[in-house]
This record gives sequence, structure tokens and C-alpha cells, in this order.
Amino acid sequence: MEITTKEMEAHSNSISDIKVDASFRKIPKNAICFHVWKIDEDRLEAEPKSQYGIFIDDCAYIVYAASPIGGYVNQHTITREVKSSSTLERFIHFWLGENVSEQKRSNVAHKIQELDSYFSNTATEYRETQANESPRFLSYFKAGITIKSGLLLNSPDVNRLYQLYGRHFLRCFEMKSISWEHFGADHIMFLNTAQQFYVWIGRSSSNIERRNAIELAYTHRVNSEDIMIVDDGYEQSMPEKQKREWNSFLPLNQRVVCQSSSMIEKTICNKMKIYKCCYRNNRLHLDQLDVVIPTKDDLNDSSTVFVLDGIAQGVWLWVGNQAPQQEKTGALGNGRAFVKKKKYPYNTPVIRVTEGHEPMEFMRLFPSWLSDSGDSQFSLKPSPTVLGKFDSLTLCQRPKMAADTQLIDDGTGERKIFRIVKDQVNEVTANKPAVFITTSSYVVQYSVVCNSMNTSDSESVGVKQVIFQWNGVEASADVTSKAEKFAKNLFENVTQKNMFVQMNEFDETPHFLQLFEGKLIILNNEKKVFLQTNNSTTNNNINVLQNMQKTDHFILKIFGDATYNAKAIEVLPLNNLNSKDCYVVQSEHVWVWCGQSSTGDAREMAKKVGSVLGENSLVMENKEPREFWLSVGNLMSQTLIVNGLNNCNSAASNGSTSSGLSPQADTETPLTNGCNGSNICFNAKLPPALLNNQKDFDRHQKYPITVLQQEIEFLPPEINPLKREVHLTHDDFVSLFHMSFWEFDDLPAWKQQELKKKHKLF
Repeated sequence: MEITTKEMEAHSNSISDIKVDASFRKIPKNAICFHVWKIDEDRLEAEPKSQYGIFIDDCAYIVYAASPIGGYVNQHTITREVKSSSTLERFIHFWLGENVSEQKRSNVAHKIQELDSYFSNTATEYRETQANESPRFLSYFKAGITIKSGLLLNSPDVNRLYQLYGRHFLRCFEMKSISWEHFGADHIMFLNTAQQFYVWIGRSSSNIERRNAIELAYTHRVNSEDIMIVDDGYEQSMPEKQKREWNSFLPLNQRVVCQSSSMIEKTICNKMKIYKCCYRNNRLHLDQLDVVIPTKDDLNDSSTVFVLDGIAQGVWLWVGNQAPQQEKTGALGNGRAFVKKKKYPYNTPVIRVTEGHEPMEFMRLFPSWLSDSGDSQFSLKPSPTVLGKFDSLTLCQRPKMAADTQLIDDGTGERKIFRIVKDQVNEVTANKPAVFITTSSYVVQYSVVCNSMNTSDSESVGVKQVIFQWNGVEASADVTSKAEKFAKNLFENVTQKNMFVQMNEFDETPHFLQLFEGKLIILNNEKKVFLQTNNSTTNNNINVLQNMQKTDHFILKIFGDATYNAKAIEVLPLNNLNSKDCYVVQSEHVWVWCGQSSTGDAREMAKKVGSVLGENSLVMENKEPREFWLSVGNLMSQTLIVNGLNNCNSAASNGSTSSGLSPQADTETPLTNGCNGSNICFNAKLPPALLNNQKDFDRHQKYPITVLQQEIEFLPPEINPLKREVHLTHDDFVSLFHMSFWEFDDLPAWKQQELKKKHKLF
């Protein structure tokens, strides 16, 4: 592949061209420190510490962080010099707001070259873009980052609206207008007025987001008495004074809050590719190397630059320490040219590292990192490859297949599993089926069963033990830090050749998933779960009461279609049943539901998970028995349940359609009397949770009264015409019925219908 001059970003040709800015020269070269500068037109301005973590969307910023190797700094780090013999890790990040001008982009590119040259071109350089910042960048700002709108900087109006989200790292975005259109059930909103600071809590936001947002609110307002917490749908419960002010900005009669998505979807990382940079006829060419899994030996030329293309993990440029100065200073620009040439998204991360100063993130791209300096951190990267059945012997005899799947064995070796939660490290039962909690971190010590491959093929992967660290998306920073220390301690105390693998939920490696043969279950919180193993029933140490035989109820979505890429993740509430997916329901009975368009392999993985939970029944889309819908009422959204009952009850006479049928179907027969559309009565009355889904009242998308009073054909598609009342906010419900929803729910059915007719909700 050829990179032309037009595709390269501007960069200086030699170090003699670079004059270091006076602001940079003030930094001690041998000091642990943290600094932030803003590019304002053609000027470089040092940011005051009070502004660290606040960025403007039409500006560019430079962040410099220096720490001991393996250590971390943050916005509160105090500059302190160290001995000249001490080795420091240096990181230079340049951040680009989404509305930054081309001139500022060019200016920041030159400024980072000045800063890098000041430190002899040894720093790791990150290109950061708004809303796509790297985990390392976000980790510097413990309270999260705030992005302000450049258009509002000089506005005389002091009132502002902010949108917040982020479970692991909080991002706070200033909205250009104060409007309900920015509100979402999975967001937290700040409304900052001259008199009051309102913290609006979306009903689907996580506990971690709420805690972090409230902490951030106190940094915005010195007087805590000015802070008002407002719950989603309970705005009318505010004191009269605050409610009047809120109404002046966000009229409650115009209230519409978007419903949250039930699951975060992430794409699987692509296979890593390595290119070597070569100049031919004064043009830059990238020659792709023929490698299966990248190893350090592939970076075998210190006189040039290598490009590692991982897309999801970013485009990395490794610069040899003997490379010409032009290539050192121009590497990041060439990386951007590579992104453009490949037509990758604008926000694709681009990172430059230098030989001998590679950061941990770079090392984790390799199955092993065997450096002469004694660094012994290893990691493994996932790559999707579809294979048939295999065993340990097959993998040993076919090293290339093992390399393609990154499976160094078939996962049958011995293991120990440790759960880290709060201040405790607890060993849990190490079975093939396992239950992980998303608020915790886990460490797995695994012994490889086969390392007899040919020496030439297995030098970098023939390890004896692997230490895995898995972090749930809801795990706090303290928990993940404690897990890392525990995992590293295990790793350092293993005398055999070993490997250290760190990963987060949604980024599990194929080999890690293979350890559980596709039977890894990830739950949102503590539950009573009994797992069926080959030997006996085990409780997996998930807070099971003594002699307790009743399990909690939940729904699992199956991801993957093979033992090395499959897992089951809890979803609640389930808002739709996708025909391409499979689900496992744990209620009074275990159900395995398979969509019409799901693959046979995915169904097999779903059945495996179902068998782990106990005796189960397989149900196919459009062929669900009524017992299925009756038993899952507390887990699925009310609309989906009612539709499902209508479909399964009328299938014989009307034919059946998708389980996600529009709620307008079969609306002539109310389900409150336990009868179906064919006038065939059930043996038992439908449970209240099935009729009203009262436990999830606050999870339903909320609409203004006027929207819900429309004729059926004008209603939003997700509204069940027979249950319009559950789409009222708590405040609107009380204003209409003069009682809460739960009081209403205790009334006789005839009385409920009478009240709904009175208020045009029937």
C-alpha cells in the first residue's frame, strides 16, 4: 500500500526545524507530573488546575503525563522531581473537539512535536477525539470529563443543560439548547440555573453513574442546598418553587423521554495486521507482513516504522530507535494518512510508541512480550474464526489453526477462580458453567494441558499457565485495581513460563471463553442460582441461602455460536425478542427460546446454557405455549407479554406472526378476565405482574397525557392501547387518577376500566 504526500498530515522534517515552546521548557525533565494546555488559535495556553477535566468542543488540547513505569498519575498529581537514574513513562495526548477548526488541528500537531522533541522523542503519543477518548486519557480525570459548547462560551444566558453517561468513566456534555429532546432514560441530566442546580436521574441509569454524577454536581455548586435531585417521572413532586422554575425551562406538558436500550452491543475486534514502512522512489509504501499472531520478533528492524492495524484497538505506529528523525516526528501524521487510505472512521485511535518505551496497552496487543529488559506482561487479543469441533491433540498437531483462533489448548486444563468484590478476594467453585457478576472482577489461574507443538511454531504461545483478569462493566476502579494487584502477584509467583491476560466484559478472548465451553453466565447483580454440573448441583457461591432450592428469575441473551465465542448475558427488562437471537429464561421453569432466523449452532449453545440451569423446555418463535408467556411476566416488558399471549392464543385461528407483533393486534379482547381472543378461558387468572408489569412501571417509556389520549392508530407503536396508563409518568398518573399507580392496581378490574374511560385512556 502506498501513502502519498497529500494524504500525510503536516509534520516537521528534522529536529532542527523544531523550536520548543517556552511553556514546555518549564517542565522538569525528570519529574512525575501532569499538565494540560489549550490551543487557542495560534497560542498555547496552560490550563489552571481548577479547569483540568473541562474541555471546549471547538478547541484542541495537549495533555502530558509522566509517571514511574507501571504507575499512574491524574489531574491531582503534584509535580515532583525524581533521580536522574529513575525511568519514567511519558504520555502525550492531543485532544480534538468535534467542532475544532483545521487550523487548530494543524497547530496542535506541531506543538506535540515540540513537546516530544523536548523529551528526545521517547513519549507515547495518543490522538484523542471527543467522545472516543482512550481509557488511559479518561483515567486521568477521576470525576469524569466535561465537554462545553464553544458556541455558548460568550452567551449572556447563564442557564445550562448537561447530558451525562458512562459507567466506568463519566462524560458530561453541555447541550446547545435546553430541551426535552436531549433527555433519555439511560442518561443523567444537569440543569444549572442561576438559582438552582437540578440533577435529573434517568430511570435506566446505573447506580455507578448516579453516584458519580451526584459527586460531580457538588463540584459545580459550592452550596449543597442549591442541589435538587429529580427522579425521572416524578418531576411534579418537586417543591412548588423549584417546579415553577423547572417548568419555565422544560415545560412538563411537553415532556418526552426516550427509552433506553436494553443491551450494549460491541463489535468483535478484527484480526491484527502488521505493515512495515519502506520508502521507494521517494514514496512511502507499507508492506504487509505474513503473520498469524503478532510477536515482538516481527518488529525486527529498529531503523524503520511498523504499523499495527487493529481498528477497534486503534492504529499503532512502532518507531525503531534508529529510525530517521523525520519518521519519528512524522509517524503520527502517517498514521492518520493510513486511516484515511483505509477509509476508517475519523475517530479511529492513532497511537505512536517508540522502541524501548512501549506502554502496557501496546504490549497487550501481543500474545507474548519477551523483552530483554525483563518485562513479563503478556496478553492475548480476540479474533473471530469459525472452526469445527476440536480437541487438545488437534490443536497441538495443527499450530496454525491454534494460532488463528488464539486457542493455545482446548480449555480442559485445571483452573482456580477468584472473585474480587469490595475488599475481599474469594475463591469460587471452578466448574465449566460459571456465573460472573458484572459489578465484580475475577481472576482465573489456568494450567495449559497441551504445549507439545513444534518449537518453531509455539515459541511465543507454548506457555504453561495463563493468569486471566476479567473486569465487569459495573466494577468500580477500586475493585479492578485490587484485582490487578492480585493477578500480578499470582503471575509473578509462577515459576513456569506463563501469560497474563487482562480483559473487560464484552472483550473476552476466545481462549478465555473456551475455558467455560460457552457456559459463562454474566448477571447484573447477586442472585440465587443453582448450576447443574456433570457431578452434582453447585451454587457457584452466588449468595445462596442454606438449603434454599428456589432460584431467582432472570433472562439471558446468548451471544456467539461456538464454545470459544459464546456467553450468556442478563437483560432486564427484555423489550423485544429478536428473531436472530436465542434467549434462556430462568423462572419457575427454564425456557430456551430460539428465534426463527437464529443459527443451529447458536441454538445448540442456548440449549447448553439451559441445561446448566436445570430441566428445560425448547420453544421456537411463533410456537410459544401460553405457559411460557405466563411464567415470564415479571421479566419481559408488559407490551411484549400481552402481544405474546394474544399471538399464542389466536395462532390456531388467525395464524401467528413475530413475537414482537405490534401492540395493536387483537385489541378487541381484554386479558383482564383470563380469556383469550378465541373466548377460551385459562384455568387460572393472569397474575397481576403479567397484566400491569407493576414492578417495572418506572421502566416504561413515558408520554404526555395528550399523546396517550389519541386514537389507537395515532399511538406510538410501543404502547399497548389496553395499558396506556403504564406510560404515564408518576406525576401525570396522580394528577389524573388522584392516586398512585400501585393504589390503582389494587382496584377491581371494572373500576380500573371505568376510570380509564373517564380519562380517555381506554
